[in-house]
Amino acid sequence: MYVKHSLIYLLAKLAPALASFVVLAAYTRWMSAEEYGIFTTILVVASSVSLFAFGWLYVGIMRFWDKQELSAGAVERLISVSVLVIALVVGVLAALFAWLTGQVAVATGFFLVFLSSAFYEAYQRINSITLKVNHYLWAEVGRTVLTMGSGLLLVWLGYAWLGAIGGVVLGVLLVLVLSGALWRHFRPAWRELDGSVLRALLVYGLPLSLSFVLLEIIHASDRVMVGWLLGYAQAGEYAVAYNLPFQILMMLTSSLNLAAYPLVIRTLEQAGREQAEARLQQYFVLLMGVSIPAILGLLGIAEAFIPLLVGAEFVPSSLRLLPWIGLAILANCTYLFYVSLAFQLAEYTAGAVKVVGVAAVVNVLLNLVLIPEYGLLGAVLASLAAYLICVVYGYYLGRQYFALNIPVLDIGKILLAAVGMYALMEQIPVLAVHNAYVVVLKILLGMASYAVLVWLLDIGQVRQLIKARFTWATRCSTSSLP
Repeated sequence: MYVKHSLIYLLAKLAPALASFVVLAAYTRWMSAEEYGIFTTILVVASSVSLFAFGWLYVGIMRFWDKQELSAGAVERLISVSVLVIALVVGVLAALFAWLTGQVAVATGFFLVFLSSAFYEAYQRINSITLKVNHYLWAEVGRTVLTMGSGLLLVWLGYAWLGAIGGVVLGVLLVLVLSGALWRHFRPAWRELDGSVLRALLVYGLPLSLSFVLLEIIHASDRVMVGWLLGYAQAGEYAVAYNLPFQILMMLTSSLNLAAYPLVIRTLEQAGREQAEARLQQYFVLLMGVSIPAILGLLGIAEAFIPLLVGAEFVPSSLRLLPWIGLAILANCTYLFYVSLAFQLAEYTAGAVKVVGVAAVVNVLLNLVLIPEYGLLGAVLASLAAYLICVVYGYYLGRQYFALNIPVLDIGKILLAAVGMYALMEQIPVLAVHNAYVVVLKILLGMASYAVLVWLLDIGQVRQLIKARFTWATRCSTSSLP
């Protein structure tokens, strides 16, 4: 089930990641840097508000699913009422912002993105919690196709950032309507709510929600402050440079996390702490074994790939910032999908607030100092410093409550294999062919060379695992013979 669900979640994440590349290529050619900056700023702020508003609910249900033995109906009622109540509060705040600032279009766009995304994310969480992974996949694919199609059409017709926002909202709403999720899942049932369960989720989840928001401050404050200090055009360039490595690495690591985290929780509840710690270490090796070569592989194809993907106006800054952005996102994923799990598994979620709170304060202060001095590079360095604080401080604080073992030998082997892969990719000479062919050639060489190095170095005991899988398959095929 673990492998099957990992692949399904990866496919679900792959669809929007690929679509984002298509949309990025079109939007950076059809919109100015300032218009793209407004669009991405609205999306980032809506995402940050949504994390704080609903994060407590989703992480709480995932953590206590086996203990509380919640039924699917109870989950749906809890999510439905929460979405409706919180959406009303956020709507009032958005109207107040529009009245005070006069930015009616921005406030309206933000609220529509927030509202539609809230219902959609709730629907997908219901699918995930109830193990309806196929529904999760098809909803994600449908949303991706509809969002991309309507957004591209509206921007091409000349509606600029308003059209891009309209595409996001339309794609989500069409999926909810066509799937019947709006009237099947979102029916408030106030009297049927379990108050004790709600209180337990609030106590556990609110600190995590706050830590997620603080992480979003680190993620979002750089481009917001770039827009404030340098203008929306620079914010647009920064967003484009950040988008490519962020989409690739988040797609891979979040897919692994979606499949592995429930398994670690089940191991903890059924087999005990020691077995869960061992399972967590195996997952960490896999996480690093995927994310480190992904970043180095992206660096290996960047000069040929980025000009294919984004408009010429955005290419120089994207190439210049890529190595530093890659390091920052790697540190972010390491904290988010490994280090922070110690606080969740130990049910000491206040620890995550301490860690990310310190990092968020440092990030904002560094942005104020470094952006005026170093421009876009200063924003990246501020984020990198903040995420490194999360990893280091979180590791030493978190291991006091739940063991976080770092397999140094395996991590060293992964670094060696990834560097070797990158070195081989760099040996491909300049060819008189289209950049697309160069990209494909480098990707194939990188994947093949990394696979060979993983086998030769026996990273994560891969030889033993493959041998065991082959032996099991052989026995199954033999036993099925008459």
